[in-house]
Amino acid sequence: MISFLRIIFAACLLLQYSLFAQEVLPPVQPWSGSSLELVADSSNPWITPSEKTKLTETPNYEETMQWIHRLVDASPLLRMEVVGVSEQQREIVMVIASSDRRTAAADLKASSKPLLLAQAGIHAGEIDGKDAGMMLLRDIAFGGKEGLLDKVNFLFVPILNVDGHERVTAYSRVNQRGPKQMGWRTNAQNLNLNRDYSKLETAGVQSVVQVINNYDPDLYVDLHVTDGADYQYDITYGWAGESGFSLYSAQWLDTVFKPAMNTALSSQGHIPGPLMFAFNDRDFSEGNTEFAFSPRFSETYGDLRHTPSILVENHSLKPYDQRVLGTYVFLEEALQLMAQYGKSLQKKRIKDQAVRLDSVTLAYELSPSLEDSMTLLGIKSRMKPSQITNGEYIAWTGTPVTEQIVVRRMNKPAKVVKMPQAYWVPAEWQAVIGKLLDHGVQMEVLTESRSVQVSSYVLDEFTMSSVPFEGHVRCGDFSHHRVTSDKTYRKGSVRVTTDQPLGALVALLLEPDSPDSFLQWGYFHSIFSRTEYIEEYVIEPMAEQMLAEDEELARRFAEKKAKDKEFAESPRAIYAWFYAQSPYYDEAWKVYPVAREE
Repeated sequence: MISFLRIIFAACLLLQYSLFAQEVLPPVQPWSGSSLELVADSSNPWITPSEKTKLTETPNYEETMQWIHRLVDASPLLRMEVVGVSEQQREIVMVIASSDRRTAAADLKASSKPLLLAQAGIHAGEIDGKDAGMMLLRDIAFGGKEGLLDKVNFLFVPILNVDGHERVTAYSRVNQRGPKQMGWRTNAQNLNLNRDYSKLETAGVQSVVQVINNYDPDLYVDLHVTDGADYQYDITYGWAGESGFSLYSAQWLDTVFKPAMNTALSSQGHIPGPLMFAFNDRDFSEGNTEFAFSPRFSETYGDLRHTPSILVENHSLKPYDQRVLGTYVFLEEALQLMAQYGKSLQKKRIKDQAVRLDSVTLAYELSPSLEDSMTLLGIKSRMKPSQITNGEYIAWTGTPVTEQIVVRRMNKPAKVVKMPQAYWVPAEWQAVIGKLLDHGVQMEVLTESRSVQVSSYVLDEFTMSSVPFEGHVRCGDFSHHRVTSDKTYRKGSVRVTTDQPLGALVALLLEPDSPDSFLQWGYFHSIFSRTEYIEEYVIEPMAEQMLAEDEELARRFAEKKAKDKEFAESPRAIYAWFYAQSPYYDEAWKVYPVAREE
């Protein structure tokens, strides 16, 4: 009896905390957009589980899959494909919506119809896209919107992070208004799928990248929900712009997609806006930041592949029904735009794929310029004294405000490298070769040994991160220099040409200074380990002999002692220096195995 009472008490306490979390959120703006008419009547036999709750709840994985199976089985326009299996052995499914008779990957890839790929639930607590997509698929199948497929094909992944989706509570996202029960941001191994596009370690991202390889979509939409500040926009979205690698496609998105999408959203009562990242992480008094993200993120990765990619971030402080319906409008309008203008986007993609870069920017930093500005449809805020920290905290008042703010652009190249003709990866690094293949990279696999002159990076000083990130201890700061030599590559080694559409992606994965290089992610950590040593009773007489026989060496030794007091006073450092000058030294230590063919 006591145990039962304890359970009841715990449940009541949890409910109290859940209600309290919603009560402390900023005031919500009233909303009554015409997209509310998209919600199915309760008598509709194909009403979605979320609509049954007035778009306040979202179904679990099993309920979602049962509903989708039933819909697909009943409609000749829909087919479902299992594209992967999660770490906890759940199926990752994709719905294929097409009026074509043949819908295999090769057929849709070869089709003249533009192809739209949209995914939901990469962060499983941000699940608006799943419920919106289910409603749209229902209306395509049985709601009179089958005409959407006359000139476009549609791929929809309802839940990418299926394991995170099932780690469901009312406490997953304290700053998000609904649904009542939400999934978790990361997968069952606590890995963030939207930090995985370069290293390809999670089942979800491996699955969707294989979909991109197999189907070659013309537009890729990744559906999220924000964290952070308050503002009036309910649907924000963006893509890699001037700092991206698909400038022709970005121009199409700027001039064709964005105006039409903003009109469609506004006409249905939504407030579209750009991606919002407060510069000071509190409010927008110091401006909004336009980031240049690395290829670990979906929209940057897609841009590098010349697959035009859009990041959608619904505003977490807006009610769930408003966010879901805005996503529905976004997806429907994207289909209509692809049907009407998709062929022009395909031409832009071809032009992007034909570009060959002389140099590639590996990383950007914020421009010092404050000349750019935007009109912010914001929410007024004020700083309040904290009773907890004795400092101040930001409080959002719920009062709409329109103001001009600075736009801070991350478009200043920070690290640039000349593109080589090709990269060489030795046969012993099959894990890295396999990842390049998984990305769809073209390469030549040697069937016999070959000698070639290459330029190699030798790492000088280096540090490692103090804490793991995404399951890896990443490289910290390091310095390097290059050496040119003739190397013989054995059978199974690969030559990866940069003269291919994915040439820039290859560079960002293989150049050590790239924030998302395989080196920085830790796939070459073994090169930092010394495996042969020398004792002082050997190096002392050897050093004496080396000095006696090599005047140039003696000069360099004297010069180093004179310039470096710490070195001159360290017997250990001196012995290490002489060992490094000897033929016994490990010539492969700290040599980055991936070399450049200039």
